[in-house]
Amino acid sequence: MSLALKVLGSSGGYPVRGLPCSGYLVTADQENILLDCGPGIATALLADGRHCGLDGVVISHLHPDHVLDLVPLAYALLAEWLVDGRTTPLPLCIPQGGLQFLQRFSDLFGHRSWQFPSDADEPGKRALAASVQERHDWLLTVFDVREYAIGDTLELGANQIETHAVDHNAPTAAMRIEKNGARIVYSADACFDPTLVGFAASADLFLVDAHMSGPLAGGAHMSPAEAGRLAALAKARELVLCHLAAPEDGPSARAAAAQHFSGAIHLAFETREYRL
Repeated sequence: MSLALKVLGSSGGYPVRGLPCSGYLVTADQENILLDCGPGIATALLADGRHCGLDGVVISHLHPDHVLDLVPLAYALLAEWLVDGRTTPLPLCIPQGGLQFLQRFSDLFGHRSWQFPSDADEPGKRALAASVQERHDWLLTVFDVREYAIGDTLELGANQIETHAVDHNAPTAAMRIEKNGARIVYSADACFDPTLVGFAASADLFLVDAHMSGPLAGGAHMSPAEAGRLAALAKARELVLCHLAAPEDGPSARAAAAQHFSGAIHLAFETREYRL
């Protein structure tokens, strides 16, 4: 197995029927990389225990439905530091401006004023205490925040994630990860953009945020029909329609995409795991 992907959540804008917003877990070379972390993703990620099991997180853009669960994820990491003695921050790649965004958000909860025992025997507690004594935020201690310019190639462990600027109403990165000839591309939120054709060329799995199909269609996103058209132009092997408004929109979304794309079309609400 070269690459595997698990859909933790794909709801557009807000969790629908208990299904989280955007969050996609890619496994490559035994390393687990989370693409986006919207509301409900921490619940899905920690469903089998209190350890997140991640080797890195990449955020496409700073809209709430793609980032809000970084806070509960940070609390889960904090527990690992306090209980298990973890002292290694989790790499978090976020677009430029993300560090200031996280600090301002974290300050709403007073995290910089938290106290940890400086005389504790556990290394995680000692590391947190030292950080807080220097007026650092513990949330920005458990994460290794790495701001990136959209277009950069990100290094996470043994893996590279290439990014590409897309047309959205906030700076947003599409992402591509390859391993042993297998290729996954994630559009993130984007309008139809011909430059994505080259970026997603020959993708084995092309995840496209086709956004709110049905009566809520529109906005700075692709429609399911446009997603199908883009997948066809890119000669993708399989298309996954993400970010739909609700599961009941699936059949109409698939039918619209199928007017343009003849390959396999999946609904992120339905097919949750892929192996390449």
